[in-house]
Amino acid sequence: MSTSKRFYCLIAAIMMLTGMATATGEVRMAVRPDPSVEVVLDPPYDFDPDQMLPRDFGDYFTQDHEVEVTSYPLLPGTEWENEVLVLKGKEEGPTLYLIAGVHGGEIAAWMTGNLMKKAGLKAGTLHILSPANPWGANRSPRTRYVTGEEDLNRSFPGKPDGNAAEMVADALFQDVKRVNPTFVFDLHEAATNVEGRDFLGNSLIYTSLEKMNDLYLDMLLETQLGTLTSVPFDFFSPGPAGSVNRTISELLGLPVITVETYRADPLEMRIANQLSIVQYVLQHYGLI
Repeated sequence: MSTSKRFYCLIAAIMMLTGMATATGEVRMAVRPDPSVEVVLDPPYDFDPDQMLPRDFGDYFTQDHEVEVTSYPLLPGTEWENEVLVLKGKEEGPTLYLIAGVHGGEIAAWMTGNLMKKAGLKAGTLHILSPANPWGANRSPRTRYVTGEEDLNRSFPGKPDGNAAEMVADALFQDVKRVNPTFVFDLHEAATNVEGRDFLGNSLIYTSLEKMNDLYLDMLLETQLGTLTSVPFDFFSPGPAGSVNRTISELLGLPVITVETYRADPLEMRIANQLSIVQYVLQHYGLI
């Protein structure tokens, strides 16, 4: 990344924080909703992502690379068992880990994760846990919680003998530790306001940029310029205590990016933006 490009990205970041705009209009600002206007989350949609491929949402994963597909369970033989799918390309390369849908009610996150199970890789390995919270995803109505109000994304690193969310968190944390991936995706979605925090909207969340400085700043700039996503993405740091992002970053020293798409946007757009970001990262690490 050139010095001038990095400087431009940093200027864009400052502008996002201060609410300034460029004279040229080249950098798009992340739009925050008017709090006086009622927001409808998860607008209706008329397609079935389970019957689709990533390429059905745009120019994503169009190469038909052959992959070896395997899987293994987390918490096998228990009511909290879940499956990690592993895609392995023909060529050697780094290992990445994709966690999607830690909050079961964030449907574009785990729908994107499920679509990635059908993607091809030319090299490397991709572990996919999607949905990471099938209990919340399969409940009616869907919910962010595992059971009751046990928030999986506030339960890391977890406890092997804790409540349901803590046991699931422990199994996932230990698996990421075992795999020791080069990079971790954490796919989410954002509502208007959660727990009194700032509006997340479409955003990229990090805790540390130590091992992914260029990647993160490049992605952020590309979203602002409109060359990566259909809407600009904001940035936040750090991830909340007990989250996938913060725990894996701080305790394991691995680079993690949490992708948030705004649940008031059309579902097809949200999935496309998540796929675009995942594809960008996989290209960066040479998996596609």
